[in-house]
Amino acid sequence: MDHQKDPTLSEILDEPIIVALMKRDGISRECLSQLLERVKRNLRAREERMAA
Repeated sequence: MDHQKDPTLSEILDEPIIVALMKRDGISRECLSQLLERVKRNLRAREERMAA
């Protein structure tokens, strides 16, 4: 059976089309990583508030 794993964020960000889109839009890899970390923290905080 063929088990394909989901690509990591790093692998996705290394894809040539993603690199081209980010360059076109003026988004750096660091900026996107910071945004995703902030979203992750906010989602965790929301889940914790809802569980309380």
